[in-house]
Amino acid sequence: MRPLVVVPLLVCLLASGCSDDPQADYCDKVEEHQAALSDIAASEDAGALFGALDTYDDLREAAPRDIADDWAAVVDPLRELEDVLTEHGVDPSTYAADDPPADLDDGARAEIEAAARTVGSEQTVTAMAAVEQHALDVCGTPLSR
Repeated sequence: MRPLVVVPLLVCLLASGCSDDPQADYCDKVEEHQAALSDIAASEDAGALFGALDTYDDLREAAPRDIADDWAAVVDPLRELEDVLTEHGVDPSTYAADDPPADLDDGARAEIEAAARTVGSEQTVTAMAAVEQHALDVCGTPLSR
């Protein structure tokens, strides 16, 4: 029976993705994604934030329990807004609430605005501040430079 225990351990070590410390694994992910998130944060493109969603998903999946709910509160509204924009064929880089595309009907505009309000809500903003502060406090690394 002993070889059965050794095989998974060897697989884990060879994959170099196994750790007993979820916090350390998460912090490694934060460092891994910092440059990409810095580029997105520095972008003047309003739609650049959607380019961070895969990275946010990766961080969300790696997040320790104490910060996982905050990541969900950040990612879920952004995904919803992305879905609504896509559903209505709207480019997030060029959309402006005060000057929406001429072919956008009132119902679609209302859906987009509702999703955008959720992204800008106090809950989402507070959650983003929490994940940023957690990365700085626990990992010693800001999400972006």
